Amino acid sequence: MGKGLQKAFALFIAVSFLLAGCNGGKSQEASAQVFAGDVPSIWISEKDDFFSPDIIRDLEKYLQQGETIREGLKKSGIVSFADDGSIHSISQVSLSPAFVWGLELNKKKLGKDKLDTVLKDNDEIGISIEPTHAKKQDNNLQYTVLKLNGGTIQPGLSHTYILPFNENESVRDILVSTDFIELTLNKRFIALVKGYSPKSIEKWVLKVNGKELVENGLDMKLAPQDEVEIRLERS
Repeated sequence: MGKGLQKAFALFIAVSFLLAGCNGGKSQEASAQVFAGDVPSIWISEKDDFFSPDIIRDLEKYLQQGETIREGLKKSGIVSFADDGSIHSISQVSLSPAFVWGLELNKKKLGKDKLDTVLKDNDEIGISIEPTHAKKQDNNLQYTVLKLNGGTIQPGLSHTYILPFNENESVRDILVSTDFIELTLNKRFIALVKGYSPKSIEKWVLKVNGKELVENGLDMKLAPQDEVEIRLERS
């Protein structure tokens, strides 16, 4: 091989390594950008554990620095607002008038008139429920959870309601207190939920804290934070 050809070949090899190094660097940079995009710059912490990790992640995707909290929550489609600008429901969870959604920004309480605050990188938003009329912070908030579960049969029925807890309240008391649940004449069984009556191959299953109730279960007394679930299932 002539010296001129050897020099040309050596130059080709050197340029190839240089280009490979540049392309490798670009690939690593692109991978880093993709990975960084998967990590939210705005964080959500939820005190009462009403929402799944998937819901929290979905909300975080829409909360972007440079935009307001309200803009992000509205765009998510997960949060609905009342006429007065306050949060009405989050991911099919609604509060009794006795409670309101409490928000914090970086551990500081955030009023509903502050939802137009512009977010910054690494901001943290806290979500909780609070009493509507409280003279001081209630560190022992007492409530009952009523969960409607239409399953795959009637998914539109699914919703969760946070209700105030009352001493000596039974499962029956909770059901009777709503305007969307109708019991049978003898008050022993559920007849209608939001106007829906089960077909012959369907039934309402009533559970408290995940355990199905027996026939006389409606007389069961509830404790704070108990969850009453009405689930529509196949017979």
